[in-house]
Amino acid sequence: MPELRNVIVFTVGTARYALELRWVREVVSLGFVTGVPTAPAVLGGVCNLHGTILPVLDLGALLGLPSGPPARQGDGALVLEADDLVCALRVDQVDHVASLHESGGALVDSVGRPLTLIDPLKLVRRAIELVSAPIESNLEADRPT
Repeated sequence: MPELRNVIVFTVGTARYALELRWVREVVSLGFVTGVPTAPAVLGGVCNLHGTILPVLDLGALLGLPSGPPARQGDGALVLEADDLVCALRVDQVDHVASLHESGGALVDSVGRPLTLIDPLKLVRRAIELVSAPIESNLEADRPT
């Protein structure tokens, strides 16, 4: 039986995605984004949002696709909260909020176009794994033998 999902539909590049609203704190325009030297592509930088420093994630890089353009001031973002981590997911465009039916893992919009439903828990865990790996390897290299 199809399950009803309350989602926000957005685009990154030419791909369309959906994310359940329960994970989204707010939709924002990014303020000044500061790049993080030597950070993996998944971390598009950090920004100050309401006095809190947030990592800005690159969805393409997280999904194993080419990275998008560098995050910059004025870009759209979804502020997500998952696994006790709050982060900004850079998006090109927010299309709409909708209640859509999911059946067999597939989600389609109101005109029948397929959408990729993003699992924010997997996304955030993948980001942590990719950002932590270079740090851990550097710590290993710095240990005396």
